Amino acid sequence: MNPLLTAGVAVVVCALAFYSASMIILLRTRLGAPMRGFLTAGVALDATATALMIAGSRRIPLTFHGIWGYSALGLMALDATLVWIRVRSRPSEPLSPRLKLYSLIAYSWWVLAFAAGVVVAGRMSAR
Repeated sequence: MNPLLTAGVAVVVCALAFYSASMIILLRTRLGAPMRGFLTAGVALDATATALMIAGSRRIPLTFHGIWGYSALGLMALDATLVWIRVRSRPSEPLSPRLKLYSLIAYSWWVLAFAAGVVVAGRMSAR
């Protein structure tokens, strides 16, 4: 496998770990620095993984999986932005149910895009 793709896969698995940690913290406790840190790190790792996979791929980046992945990255980036805005405006209040729901929907969409990438990678390696 192309070294850039290999690095991209490793980095996106790290993004999954960071996103998952942020969602677990979000569900178990109130909004705080650890949740924001994990979420922000997840977005940074996801963007890095996306860039590595685009650079290492011989295919055009506008495949179904690619568009799904870009939309998932966009949803998570928006989530991180909304969480940071919310924390700056009302740091002591718990996260609103609407923002918590959006976070969970964005995370679920991202996990589905991740799983689709696993399927695509499995098909590519079987060839």
